[in-house]
Amino acid sequence: MDSTVTEAVPQSLDSGPEGPGRGGLISVLRGHLDLFLNAGSLMATTAITSLFGFAYWWLAARSASAEAVGQASAAVSAMTLIGTIGMFGMGTMLISDLSAMRSRRWQLISTCLLVAGSASTVGGLIYVTLAHLAVPGLQNALGSTPATVLLVFGIALNAMTLVLDEALVGLLQGPMQLMRNAWFSVIKLALLGLLAVLPLTLTGGQLLLTWIAGMVASVAILGRALRRKGMIDSVRPQPSLLRGRGRATFDHNLLNLATYLPRAALPLVVTAVLSAEANASFYTAFMVLSFLAMVPGNVALTLFAVASGDKAALRSKVRVGLLICLGVGFPASLVVVFAAKPIMGLFGASYAESAGTALMILGLTYLPFVFHHFFLAISRVQGRVRGAGIFSVFAGVAELVAAWYGGSRGSLTELVTWVALVMAVETVLVAPTVLRVVFARTPLEENVMSTTSLTLHERAWLPLEYIRTVGPLTGVTAERLRAALIGLHAADPTHRAVSRLDRAGARWEHLSAEAFAGYVREAVTDLGDGPVDFDAMTRRLQAEPRAHHPVRILAGGGYVAMKVAHAYGDAGPVNTLLRELVRAAGEERAAVIGPSVRHRWALPKAWWKQFGTKPGRWKEGLSFARPPHTEDVPTRPWTADLTVVTARSADVLGKMRVWRDQYSPGVTTSAITFAAFTAALRELGLNPDLSGGTFLADARRYVDKGVSIDSNFCMGPYLSPPSLTDPQAIHTTLKAELATGRILTMMLLREGKLALTGTPGMPDPYPGEAPIDPRPRLTFSNQGRHDVLADLPWAADVPDRINQSVPTLNGPEGITLTTSEMGGVLHLEATFHASTYDPAVVARALQLVCTDPAALIMATR
Repeated sequence: MDSTVTEAVPQSLDSGPEGPGRGGLISVLRGHLDLFLNAGSLMATTAITSLFGFAYWWLAARSASAEAVGQASAAVSAMTLIGTIGMFGMGTMLISDLSAMRSRRWQLISTCLLVAGSASTVGGLIYVTLAHLAVPGLQNALGSTPATVLLVFGIALNAMTLVLDEALVGLLQGPMQLMRNAWFSVIKLALLGLLAVLPLTLTGGQLLLTWIAGMVASVAILGRALRRKGMIDSVRPQPSLLRGRGRATFDHNLLNLATYLPRAALPLVVTAVLSAEANASFYTAFMVLSFLAMVPGNVALTLFAVASGDKAALRSKVRVGLLICLGVGFPASLVVVFAAKPIMGLFGASYAESAGTALMILGLTYLPFVFHHFFLAISRVQGRVRGAGIFSVFAGVAELVAAWYGGSRGSLTELVTWVALVMAVETVLVAPTVLRVVFARTPLEENVMSTTSLTLHERAWLPLEYIRTVGPLTGVTAERLRAALIGLHAADPTHRAVSRLDRAGARWEHLSAEAFAGYVREAVTDLGDGPVDFDAMTRRLQAEPRAHHPVRILAGGGYVAMKVAHAYGDAGPVNTLLRELVRAAGEERAAVIGPSVRHRWALPKAWWKQFGTKPGRWKEGLSFARPPHTEDVPTRPWTADLTVVTARSADVLGKMRVWRDQYSPGVTTSAITFAAFTAALRELGLNPDLSGGTFLADARRYVDKGVSIDSNFCMGPYLSPPSLTDPQAIHTTLKAELATGRILTMMLLREGKLALTGTPGMPDPYPGEAPIDPRPRLTFSNQGRHDVLADLPWAADVPDRINQSVPTLNGPEGITLTTSEMGGVLHLEATFHASTYDPAVVARALQLVCTDPAALIMATR
């Protein structure tokens, strides 16, 4: 059972070096698939609501009086404006915080919904009071008393649904958010159609009722869908969860208000200074502009989401985002400008006459919308949220003042013209911030000779890395390792080990000789000739953030610790690279690694061989074991502190074989090691989760003979042996699992998902909470024999050689046990968080396994 230390997917796509004009567009699409897909999902929501909204207001204009439509549109504007204010930035806060929470997510969501609903109710009452006392135009738009009460209820409900939608985004449930909005759009239109065919004179209150009924019904449908999928736990509000989130929530709220205020309040200003009839025309024209503005708005929101965890990706994402906005939205805005009157004529001749010119002017504000939205996204990523919020508040107030001034001159056209002039000034002010990001260049970019796009498998592995530490060695120094890499670069500058890993652009960047000579000095760090702590070297690389070096090396005191991006490969390719670099350094020569032959159809062929010609296996091949649902348990604040403890033994494998021959004939020593480690944790009081574990397995066993795969070709199925402390149970369960070959199906399905959803360049952030009483969630990885390293220039006998294999990622409760064998010596590494478990206790568990695994196992029988 040889495998890497992390879950793997196969590599089945290939790409060669790309020069100018070759694969440029495809490279962009692949490298920014996350931006395209996530922005596209949000655009789909906006498109559906806008198109159905267009149909809704078209039908309303045809079946109700202009006064009723004006009252309803003013009410909807009030719901949007006050609901946005009442959110208090909690929706944005949920997007940033929910992914880091292990439990009590829906308790936080329901708390935010309650606060938003309460605050918006107060805001609704204030709006109604001001309308009655100070603004006669808005008072007339309120309608009857029942309509006014309905409006206040609608304001509160709208705020809650806005927060709920953003919470679904934070939960990575965009399809659910899309579904709710689609049902809302369909239901309100259907209800309006029903009222339109009845012998009624429609009022503004009745139009508002269809809107609110659509919201209520859509939330009910969403709730049913979430419960059916088991996605909702406790929804009891817990105000204590808001502690410590006040400042960030305030800053996001300030920026959110500044973003929405002008567009939500403009129809109210039109109603107040002109009339409800004028607002009916303006609102219709503004709806067309809003449909255009969804492009920069949704792209900028997605830009913030995908670049906030990887600031290095900001420039490339901004460039591609602007390309989308200018390539898609700008031509559409020109169509609106030149066809403004025919578009307004769809709503009626009076609409074309009163607002045709206004829509033409509004179409010209598309570019200001683009720059303003990108300015906000860049400010969020760069941590200047409050400053951007203050600027946008003043900009919004300026737009409203301009609208009031232009409208007071008696013309809707003048009102829109003054607003457009203010937006043009805003563009001049914010454009430098955007353009500085767009045209920024790094010194290294000037030395990139060519690039190669990452394949699908390589992109899938971007978030993960893998550390190999070996020693003591003779004649291997940092300077010699650099020279070996420089020699490899001279022979093959496109080799992935000597290329720069562009995580944002999803590509390998091949450097000039001069650039690589400087680049390699950063890649290899010299720790000196004095004594070093090899475990500390490993932990140092674990703690380093992921960067652009596919190979990162620490060398000193006779030891070499090498961290390799999993985009490069798994244990096999990494051992080949490690062996050649160390040998080349010891012999003071250039490293020589031949180009790999990639078999793009290896996975489909292996799957077809296993299942395609054997229909009887299809059902078995498609049934997967899933980890049990995590129970909602009390949690505590938690901070990641990934660490590793190691142990080795030259005689324990012999003891295992003697015990096996007597008590469990046929089982593997790796199964004995896994069972003994689980038993040791249990004996030491760590109470591991015995319901199952993740067993990493190499899928190369399924490919044809002679097919070598120089990439990741592993998978980690979750298995539930009858007992995790019984080697026979582990061996039988794992053997049965591998006999099915269904990990090939898992790999194919994952590959298909990645093709649709893309993969980020960085792992998801660690949660901020962990269970108060953690239970070890176990992952087992057996890397088999590393005897290929026997010819390294070792400075110690076999029992004293260090050979570590360590991952760089684990969950708060996770413990990953990695095993390997070299020269008959068993090497063990346990990776976990010191903020969850005491390293001394885990180290003691490894020592017990190395001392007497049989006693540990027999004690559990």
